[in-house]
Amino acid sequence: MRAALAGMLVTVIGMGGLSIGCSKEPEKAPAAPVAAAPPPPPPKQEAIDAAADSIRRTKMVAPSDGMSLADRIAKRQADNKKLADENAAAENKRLLAYDKTKLPLHQQLFASIKKFREAYGKAKNKSDVEKIRNGQQKAIDAAAKKIKTIDSTGANSNVVTDYDVMLNSLSNEFPEGLAASFDGDKKLLDEQNAELDRRTKKIEGWLAEVKAAKK
Repeated sequence: MRAALAGMLVTVIGMGGLSIGCSKEPEKAPAAPVAAAPPPPPPKQEAIDAAADSIRRTKMVAPSDGMSLADRIAKRQADNKKLADENAAAENKRLLAYDKTKLPLHQQLFASIKKFREAYGKAKNKSDVEKIRNGQQKAIDAAAKKIKTIDSTGANSNVVTDYDVMLNSLSNEFPEGLAASFDGDKKLLDEQNAELDRRTKKIEGWLAEVKAAKK
């Protein structure tokens, strides 16, 4: 009886061991390491020398015109000046052509401006200056409107800006300077006379050129 029990126990233990042994998976072998890519081969010395020689040749190539740097700069400046002169000549021609069509209006307006200035020459004191100023202000305002008749945009006539500056002076700064001169302060009057003289000279020269220009 004991022998039979012992045999059964051995059989059960053997089957359990067999079951445990079958359920355990075998260990996997470690993966082989990936080999690193080999480094690129170094450039050959011949290729390095060829590249360096190419760079030297590029830097050493001189312009084919045979001119020095100073000569090229001088030529560029001369070309720029020539272009500027050509543009100025073309603009002068355009202004002349426009003002030629408005010459009678130019002559009338300029004559009025000179008359307004001459009127102040009759002033003997500050009171006279104010009387003359008030007496011709409406005529000055009317003359200013003629500027728009000559050139409504101010971009086509060469002297409408001068007319505007002169009329403003004869309405404001010039009589103020003239009045101050009777108190011994002539600085403003001298400045206004110089400005009016400069613009008068410019207008006279321009209108003479316009009159002589061919249609």
